[in-house]
Amino acid sequence: MTAAPTLTGPSRAPAGRAARAAVTGAAVVAVAVHLWGLYRDAGPPSAPWFPNADKAEHLVGFGLPCFLVLLALHLHALAAGRRLRGRTIALVVGLFVLHAVVSEVVQGVAYTTRSGDPYDALADLAGTALGLLGHLLVRRRGGRRG
Repeated sequence: MTAAPTLTGPSRAPAGRAARAAVTGAAVVAVAVHLWGLYRDAGPPSAPWFPNADKAEHLVGFGLPCFLVLLALHLHALAAGRRLRGRTIALVVGLFVLHAVVSEVVQGVAYTTRSGDPYDALADLAGTALGLLGHLLVRRRGGRRG
């Protein structure tokens, strides 16, 4: 007697594979844009009508990649028939937190055209927290469906 396939098991439909590939691709692109934005020679132009717009850019620039990386890992774990481990989540979030601080130090020390800003680091941390929150909400909602 064979077991029936489960929604979270390795035998998911090809649509699940396509979704995993799309989310993984989006995560790779988001991280690449994230790194480019933080380490290019000049900071982003600012609009006079939107003071501190760079803080919103930092919030999204950390929140979106963090969320997409966690979502991609979550989908791959589900496809393997398991849940994403807490220590994996902590590692991803920890790397984004560390990168928030390191990127501002690098901008302040290694670039003559940029400066490190502790408020940018706070926006980075807030974005990372929102990315984690988004992941936890998706994870919780997905658990209720099954």
